[in-house]
Amino acid sequence: MMKLKAIFVVLAGMFATSALAVEAAKDTYPRTAIVPAHGVWGDEAFSNTIQYWGSEEALSQNAALQNDPDKVWKLNHKHKDGDRIDIHPGHIGVDEGREMVDSWSSKKPEFLKCLSEGKGSLDGLAANYPKYDEKLERIMTVEARIEHCSQTHLPKKIKQGSPANTTIALYVKSLSAGKPIQVDLSSAPVEQAYQRGEKLFYKRIGQLNFACASCHTPGGVMGHKLRGEVPTTPFGDVAHYPTYRTPVGELEPLHLRFKRCHKQMRAQPLPPGDPAYTDLEVFFSVLSNDYPISVPSLR
Repeated sequence: MMKLKAIFVVLAGMFATSALAVEAAKDTYPRTAIVPAHGVWGDEAFSNTIQYWGSEEALSQNAALQNDPDKVWKLNHKHKDGDRIDIHPGHIGVDEGREMVDSWSSKKPEFLKCLSEGKGSLDGLAANYPKYDEKLERIMTVEARIEHCSQTHLPKKIKQGSPANTTIALYVKSLSAGKPIQVDLSSAPVEQAYQRGEKLFYKRIGQLNFACASCHTPGGVMGHKLRGEVPTTPFGDVAHYPTYRTPVGELEPLHLRFKRCHKQMRAQPLPPGDPAYTDLEVFFSVLSNDYPISVPSLR
């Protein structure tokens, strides 16, 4: 009798373990190995589409793909960046953002001092974001810095996701155009945010049971048409945000893009600036390390 009970306990444990494994498979999209220390060049072992867009020389050599509707996705949309297009609404947004910063700074010099981390100049600043702020004890994105500095030094809070915040962020990031992204993974809080962001990237959510990885990893939807769009590799993607999005006719910061994706996944979207979206931004930014910022851009 005791032996039978022992057998039943073992079988019950096996079934429970099996059930947990199935549940884990439902909750998580199959992982593709990523080495964060490799930055944007980690795409060589990921999708290797970087061979088409990873440098100016590669883009030039593969320019003909722009005219091939089945292969243009391999350029990762880099042919649409601002320095390759004469004029588009993103350029106008940069001018508007400059006017906003100049106007507020003339009235409240502390605003520019806060925005520039005390340096007085915004040149090249965005290339190191997101970053951990020891005084505030949290990860700051460019958009979060704008919100914080406006709340601290201006008569109104310029919230993340608002047109004003996005326009100022566009201007700030345009002052780092051409500079390689350098998110500091040696910072423990940033590294922890990356790990959380990676988990979110592979986590299935929403009524469609999709993850970010469902569309942006090899073997999934990446490279195939989905509702009129063809998803690409996540590497190098954040270099052009905020971007002018032609399908919606407006400037779009990264967190609003996350929000739009969640809606399409039939998942509950989060507000721009939510810690989960910040973690995702850290993850995507690390996958853009060493790739130059290209703002303004068109998508």
